[in-house]
Amino acid sequence: MFSQFFGNYLLKRGEITKDQFTSCMEYMRANRVKLGLIAESEGLLTRSQANELNQLQMQTDKRFGDLAIENGYLSDTDVSYLLKLQGSPYLIFIQALDENRIMDLETINQLVAEFQRDTGLSHTALEAIKCGDFDRLLPSFVTAEKDQYFSLMSLVLRNIVRFVSPYIRIETAEKTTGYSARYIAYQKTTGAYEGFLGFASNDSAILTIADGYAGEYFERPNEDALDSVGEFTNCINGLHAAELSYQDTVIDMLPPEFLFDSGISDTDGFYILPLYITGKRVDMIIKC
Repeated sequence: MFSQFFGNYLLKRGEITKDQFTSCMEYMRANRVKLGLIAESEGLLTRSQANELNQLQMQTDKRFGDLAIENGYLSDTDVSYLLKLQGSPYLIFIQALDENRIMDLETINQLVAEFQRDTGLSHTALEAIKCGDFDRLLPSFVTAEKDQYFSLMSLVLRNIVRFVSPYIRIETAEKTTGYSARYIAYQKTTGAYEGFLGFASNDSAILTIADGYAGEYFERPNEDALDSVGEFTNCINGLHAAELSYQDTVIDMLPPEFLFDSGISDTDGFYILPLYITGKRVDMIIKC
């Protein structure tokens, strides 16, 4: 998630090109972050110490962490902590920028600070973006009167990461009483509340969900593609219904629906949350 937020910021500022961003995404898919860069980023090693250990690692058949302990730079506890961070998408993106020689760590840290300042993100929101914590992030982008919106939106985003793509970002949600789009796939719920959940786009972007969830390629947003999106919505609503049941709240799901060149309206209002999945915009439409 951090790569999408920060990468989009860098693109808009002209700090990186589209080709450079693409190379970083390819790098992230193929690599794990190096322990030395994590230690440097965490302030546990200096750049010279990390370089020294990298040179030693080229000369001996030993792991970076073992060499750092042997040379008195890190403790066993430090290495254990760093290993837990090694799978961090935030740090992998930082490494991609650094190793592709797009920018050095000092420049990256400066731009991250400017990114936070320019976007008005709180420290909590920035840390949530770094670690992919949607529960902590959503209040910075959604103003809703019911906590239920946050729990359902967070569930949606987690399942997009799980089933569709980890490369997502969001923009500020808007509350409205009417919405139209070229392609809409959604599902209504009844019971404890009358609501709905769905996805929509005005171009083929909705296929990112259809393809990702179905595990197949759809040539265009036809009925089969939108049916796949509807099944994804049904999966999420099923999980949400199960969570609510533990709170003695019961909702029932109606069959998924899809619309072409049409719209949805509701006098009580609902939310539109813009999602960018691999850079393509898909709107989440939600009422609960």
